[in-house]
Amino acid sequence: MWCRTSIKNQTMERVSLFALLLTALALVLVISTNAKSAANNIASIRRVIVDVDAGPDDAWAVYHLLETPDVHIEAISCVRGNTNVTNVGRNVLRILTAVGKESEIPVYLGSNERLITPAPVVDPDSMFFGSDGFSDVIFEGSHPNMSLLRSDTLSELYKLINLYRYEISYISLGPLTNLALLFKVYPETREWIKDVHIMGGNRHGVGNTQNAAEFNFFGDPEAANIVINNYLGSINILPWETASKDSLVMNQTWRFDVLGKTSNPVVQILNPVERKPLGPEDNWMPCDVLVAMSFTHPELVTERKRYRADVELHGWLTRGQLVLDHANEGTGNVTIIDNMDTAGVVEKLIDLASV
Repeated sequence: MWCRTSIKNQTMERVSLFALLLTALALVLVISTNAKSAANNIASIRRVIVDVDAGPDDAWAVYHLLETPDVHIEAISCVRGNTNVTNVGRNVLRILTAVGKESEIPVYLGSNERLITPAPVVDPDSMFFGSDGFSDVIFEGSHPNMSLLRSDTLSELYKLINLYRYEISYISLGPLTNLALLFKVYPETREWIKDVHIMGGNRHGVGNTQNAAEFNFFGDPEAANIVINNYLGSINILPWETASKDSLVMNQTWRFDVLGKTSNPVVQILNPVERKPLGPEDNWMPCDVLVAMSFTHPELVTERKRYRADVELHGWLTRGQLVLDHANEGTGNVTIIDNMDTAGVVEKLIDLASV
């Protein structure tokens, strides 16, 4: 009797020990799986710094990046372009406030003048989007909290890029002044930035400012030259000719009667800003959001070519023009985005407006 009981007890102890081992093994597997999942989630995050001269097209781009799940905007830097940097900062804060992120994403006031002065004299009232960059629309209700704007731009961008070496993509939607200054003051950042994405320049000499230059490159040709010649990583440029392709220019009626018919607070802000400067025959050009979409959804890019590139600084008629080495197409670090999937862009815009 004693022997049988002892053997039975020993057997039960072994079973219990085996069950305990199985439980521990299962727990280890769960922890390991969760750890790998967390690591994968961290690895899948695409960190960006967005440089804007806000403009409503900048606002669409920023909003698209905000609503893309795996993209994290580490900072927004403001540069003089459509208007002065204070107005740019106000416009950015207005968008961030509309989605409740004004305290989450730092907004920096960058350069308020181009590298070489004096700049050409421009009447603020003649600017397409008015003197304030948002078509001088008077908004009802509360105003953005301007105390949130920061001024220690270059040092803070350096800290971010140093913290996330080789992880941060720099998306430039205005003149390249801030990035050029960053490269000069902190040359290490030329190695640490993962890649650069630019709305600007031209590939066939077709410009929208003076004779042969695109607005952002003409706004600071020296800055564009510094970036193109000093950054050796991947530079992706969506030029003016691509932004103005018939297939990517949207019908104004569609913009307001389809895309604009929503309670989305960002769209409600941008509706009057974009309606005011458009004439009855004008179409809607979402230039900057195309760059953002080419970054978040590269499968939307249907045509691209790679070149060595430079920026014309001395031409009497061509200052600010992006010059491509056509004789050696396929070499170099500058990729020109020549076309995008129109249906895909439209689908993404409708999804964005319906958020």
